Amino acid sequence: MRKLFILALVLTVPASANEISYRSLQVGWFGFGTPLYDRGIHGEGQIVAVLDTGLDWKSCYFAEADNSRPPINAGSPSIGLAWENVDGSRRKVIAYDFLYSCDQFPTVHDCDNPALDSAYDNQGHGTHAAASAVGDRGAPIVHDFGDAIAPAAKLIVQDAGLSASDACTSRPGIGCPVNITPALDQAYKQGARIHSNSWGDHGSATASYSQPARDVDAFVYSHPDMLVVFNTGNFGQNGAPPASSLSAPGCAKNTLQVGGTRGFAGRDDGVLAGYSLVGPARDGRIKPDVVGPAYVVAGDVDFDNNPASCDATYQPGTSFASPTIAGAAALVRQYYTDGFYPTGVATPANALTPSAALLKATLIAAARAVPLRNFGIGADVAAQPVPSNEQGFGFPVLDDALYFPGDRAKLRVTDARLGIAQGESASTLVDVRAGTPLKVVLVWTDPPGVVRTASDSTPELVNDLDLRVTTPAGEAHFGNEAIHPGQRDRINNVEMITIDAPRTGSYTVSVDAMTISSGPRQSYALVIIGDLSATPQEQGKRRAVRH
Repeated sequence: MRKLFILALVLTVPASANEISYRSLQVGWFGFGTPLYDRGIHGEGQIVAVLDTGLDWKSCYFAEADNSRPPINAGSPSIGLAWENVDGSRRKVIAYDFLYSCDQFPTVHDCDNPALDSAYDNQGHGTHAAASAVGDRGAPIVHDFGDAIAPAAKLIVQDAGLSASDACTSRPGIGCPVNITPALDQAYKQGARIHSNSWGDHGSATASYSQPARDVDAFVYSHPDMLVVFNTGNFGQNGAPPASSLSAPGCAKNTLQVGGTRGFAGRDDGVLAGYSLVGPARDGRIKPDVVGPAYVVAGDVDFDNNPASCDATYQPGTSFASPTIAGAAALVRQYYTDGFYPTGVATPANALTPSAALLKATLIAAARAVPLRNFGIGADVAAQPVPSNEQGFGFPVLDDALYFPGDRAKLRVTDARLGIAQGESASTLVDVRAGTPLKVVLVWTDPPGVVRTASDSTPELVNDLDLRVTTPAGEAHFGNEAIHPGQRDRINNVEMITIDAPRTGSYTVSVDAMTISSGPRQSYALVIIGDLSATPQEQGKRRAVRH
């Protein structure tokens, strides 16, 4: 279904309480500041690909000043997907890719004909998803009603069509059985480094490590700077979705899977949406990874066939949480590519091209625990402590992680592309002042695992790294220890340690390579946030791990 329901078709009212995503993702659900925007971070220089039902490119959230049609790419089953027709000078849609065009599938009755305006999102879901990520109405960059979190980012549209007869995703261009690899490859060649998906594979058991899940992991492993974002899917009603109900292939190891907050009108991002599906993955991994706004006002298709109008809708569903978080990832990526790290001031000499693992680790490090979960109309219950299979690690508040001058909490990151070999330990010494929580997040892009049936709970982790923080008193903390006290994590490729009230002193942050089953070394990303008084020193990259 396109949406749970439409609350308004054409919006001409001023900003309301629900047009808050661009603020809540910067400063929290009760905040009003825009610290990233204030420093010129709106998604400039970033490209997001959205794979969905297409886009009404004539919407004012995407249209060019001359109303020109975007560059078109199609292809054929024999030669694969075309990708070369890209125009980076356009303000928004730099490429429009048909994955189910009539030249590719000439014998099917519901194929898309690029010569017809009706072929460009004949359903609307894709337009609202894209608008949730990068839509920009009216004055460029300046926030207008319904603008997305990343209004300056550019867009690649991958139109997978729409067919009720498709038993997998209702988007036949993705294939049934699902084959997402060609689309990921096409978007990557066109310059996208963030790929947003708001669909699940009904041909795979929920939360399973299916062939498409393995394919996503394999692609990201071979393209380690490509962040692939998925939603969890929706239960369809408030209540308690069953465990392991979230969709595949979004539950793969190397994705960023996003559940939902807010849910309906009148709610804020401090409440989990009751319909947001939950984990864990079938092998016990924490999923989703984070949550984001699932009741979003954003651009939509042109309902009145008037190209001068600027239609938008309020729509609920995790389909709009994932592109919103993809837009937030674009801001994080710009922070690094514009050289804001480590000084908090854009410095070209400090420009860093982040890995997908670093983007994922930064978003998780920015996450706040959402305290409530909606449990029926007007009924809220306490959410489970994070990390949990309701909300993963929480709701990303970007200013909590990204350092700017004057902030008490500092940011230290390591994007270890060469990684470490089995038996080695990489340690970082940080001097910490009391009064501000210390948070450490480790993420690595793990090699693809083995396809499993829904009843097979065999762990999919291939290369096992461990996060360890040693306090000035010699106490050792391990990653995700809240869910297995005193034990190292043997399942997840995301690990977090939070010390809410650290003592002043020197802390040792260690990444231990316990098992490397594939390849000689494993790359990783490490994010440290706290009141850090000095630049950290890395020590002993080849030191043997102490068991």
